[in-house]
Amino acid sequence: MKSEIHVTGMRCHGCEILVTEALEEVEGVEQAKASHETGVVIVEYDESKVDPASIRGVIEAQGFSVTS
Repeated sequence: MKSEIHVTGMRCHGCEILVTEALEEVEGVEQAKASHETGVVIVEYDESKVDPASIRGVIEAQGFSVTS
């Protein structure tokens, strides 16, 4: 499954790294790519191991807001 998640609060490359690394540590997340320029995080994951709510929670735990 591939999801595009809109995130506010990412302001720099360091924010992208923080979100990407946090997501890639989650079991079931195969790949994550965050862009502070577009405010979008693309996540590829195995939906049998992780759900969208958990992915949103990981992003929010890093201090960012998920808008969709």
